[in-house]
Amino acid sequence: MKEIYNHYSEEVSHEKASEIVNIIIDKAETLNNYPDRGRVEEDLRSLGKGHRYLLEFHYKIIYTVEGEIVTITDIYSNYQNPSRKRKRNL
Repeated sequence: MKEIYNHYSEEVSHEKASEIVNIIIDKAETLNNYPDRGRVEEDLRSLGKGHRYLLEFHYKIIYTVEGEIVTITDIYSNYQNPSRKRKRNL
């Protein structure tokens, strides 16, 4: 989140950076009530951890669910090389 904030802060403004980060956080917080709402992350299926994702702007909020615990494993820009996803979520 810090990298996202810093990027938009330098490219646009501190206000816009805060707005974008807050929107991503708000979206992630919806998982407390609806943890299975995200789509299965096919690129990580082979890890066998049931990774799912929500999309906000061009970022994937990648997460796993174990019982009642939702763990966000990555906030991943779709502009990055998809092969990096696996390394970041092992």
